[in-house]
Amino acid sequence: MSSVFQRQDMYDSVVVGREQDVVLTTGQLYGLQVRREVDRSFKPVMPFAPHLFGSGKTRFVKSYLELVKSMGERALIGPENISDCEKDRRRSFLDKLHEAVLLYVDLTELKPINPIEEKRNLEWAVHYLLFKSACLKSGQGQPVPDECFKVFKLRTDVLIKKIREVLNMRTDQFLLVAFDEVGILDESYGDFDFETTQDEKVFPYNDFVGIIHGLCKEDNVFFFVVGKSEGLNIHNNAISVSRVELTFIPLSPLEKHSIIEHLEKSSSFMFTGSPKVSQILCHQHFSTSELAELLLELTGGVPGLLVKAINYLLHCKLSQDHLLLSKESFWMIMNDSIATNYCVDPLLPRLSSLSKTRQRLLKMLTLLALYHIRFELDELVHLSSTFDVFLFDLVTDMCFYRRLIVDENHQERYEVLIPKLLIGYIEQSVRNDRLEWLLLQTLKSQPVEFFYESKCRVFEGLVATMFYLHFCYHPTDSLMFSTLGQLSSVWDEMNVKFSSESTAYYMKSIHYTRSTSEVERTTFGINDWKEIVEEMLEFEKIYIPFEPTSRSPDILFKLHGRTSGQNLIVGIACKGRWSSNGIRWNEIVDEACKFLQPVHDQVVTVHPTLHCMLVIMSTKLSTSVATDLNHSSHCYSFGDRVAGVFTIPLNCELIILSESDVENFIGKDILSSLRSAFKSTDNPHSRSIGISTVQEMVLSLSKNI
Repeated sequence: MSSVFQRQDMYDSVVVGREQDVVLTTGQLYGLQVRREVDRSFKPVMPFAPHLFGSGKTRFVKSYLELVKSMGERALIGPENISDCEKDRRRSFLDKLHEAVLLYVDLTELKPINPIEEKRNLEWAVHYLLFKSACLKSGQGQPVPDECFKVFKLRTDVLIKKIREVLNMRTDQFLLVAFDEVGILDESYGDFDFETTQDEKVFPYNDFVGIIHGLCKEDNVFFFVVGKSEGLNIHNNAISVSRVELTFIPLSPLEKHSIIEHLEKSSSFMFTGSPKVSQILCHQHFSTSELAELLLELTGGVPGLLVKAINYLLHCKLSQDHLLLSKESFWMIMNDSIATNYCVDPLLPRLSSLSKTRQRLLKMLTLLALYHIRFELDELVHLSSTFDVFLFDLVTDMCFYRRLIVDENHQERYEVLIPKLLIGYIEQSVRNDRLEWLLLQTLKSQPVEFFYESKCRVFEGLVATMFYLHFCYHPTDSLMFSTLGQLSSVWDEMNVKFSSESTAYYMKSIHYTRSTSEVERTTFGINDWKEIVEEMLEFEKIYIPFEPTSRSPDILFKLHGRTSGQNLIVGIACKGRWSSNGIRWNEIVDEACKFLQPVHDQVVTVHPTLHCMLVIMSTKLSTSVATDLNHSSHCYSFGDRVAGVFTIPLNCELIILSESDVENFIGKDILSSLRSAFKSTDNPHSRSIGISTVQEMVLSLSKNI
């Protein structure tokens, strides 16, 4: 790679979108100070960010004090109802925080230090690195280890006093110490003499956190710890062994409005006058909002990937002054291998060498990301009969990211985020796995609107994926296709074998009114079915409207006849009914009215060879519907009356599948788990669905290839 692409400083990037992280962190620091004042035998509190490359952890801790100042009282005094006395205490804490000194400590510099008798002592190495960092920050140069040891003798009070002297600090002035790259401890087993458990195991993080526990006893000293690591495992051990309470700093990926703010506030010194990035890359026909949306779709809002992508775009603009960005040119530039290699360079070794175990877990994590299944902090994944791993840590280990979601009940859960920048590299590691290829390609085709989608789409997603697999691999021995063929002579005449593999595609949704923007319409209107059928829906592709509340079925596809000129447009309404109340006749009629009738009126009447079919695939039918259908699947054809209120139009059919046919298609155990998960919420998390069920979905889908 050319050296110009290794530059990290094409512009001065401004930290944005971290208000909630500042509030959480400041609250933890304040809590530590209160505990000190109340009880000298307190349990220390420490903010902790065990995230992957690019999460913004280093920039956050280095910019923390600046962010606190910019937020003012909002950093610690929120809307909660607290007394005036408590507000005064918090204001006093903020005042001291505004004059605090931050000492950044890079743990990659941690190594055994003389004197010889203490060379493998981790506590001495940490103390020395702290003092060395202070000396280098003040410009005094690197201290001599032997002389330092004679003075400190592993006494924390002496160490902190000397650091204050070096940094020219008062004794009542706050000292904030930020330890970065804590994951380096995973590579230090041979360097230090760690404490050994009864079963002769060592846990370097316990030793390290224990050292910080001792340092926290000193007045007016606070600590951050950040760096890629098994965060939840460390968190639990720290509480039980080291008696330190680690609090996660979420550092979630940025949303669109924060990316816009970043583009509008950051400046590039590489251009005359140091203009804002938005002024350099955007123009009259390409707005900052459009660029932010494209960057979000590419990077997932991950700060490190975002900054690298912007750096590359600025380089292109600097070398091609005439370059005018557009949606098309953006993707042309950023899909080039030089650009993608530059952006994901720190992750390449890991992404290109997935072990068989991690490849097996990859499909599960892709399903979680694809269907927006959330997970809880302490959720476990069983790798074997003797080995479990926290899902929280597994996401980091797999080079993916987490997005913190706080629901209306203030419950905190996470979503798996796989940025599109990474998908091509993952595909190279699993090139022979057709199911993973399909899932990744479907994830890659998701529009940017899905980044803010809150509804779990697991049922619709499963149905769409199952249909795709049957079309590609099992068109002749598919029990579902056989059932549809027996019910409908039109289906029986269709070519149900896809000639080539393709992904599921996401289409704009259908609404009563058209949402418009300066660039393009984001939804179809209810009178646009002719355009949808003729121009948007292609043969041998499956489409999913990206809004679950649209005026269209959940899945759409178009089939052509084997011998005749007939074509069939199929809509599948996935009606997840998870409680005791099944789908009623009025709901079935509503689905028919919003799909069969307008497609007939707008399309079928002008295309006599086109037929239209709606399939109702419900997990549960109401007693009246099931009884009327004699608990069997049924097809209503032209002229049939549905519930006595809707007449099937010409060249149209309505198929209502029985519960048993749906169960056979999806799988009894999977449906049972989904029924339990969805019973109390429209947006269940993986614990209520069950990680074992997600893994069972993977096995079920794999059997269809």
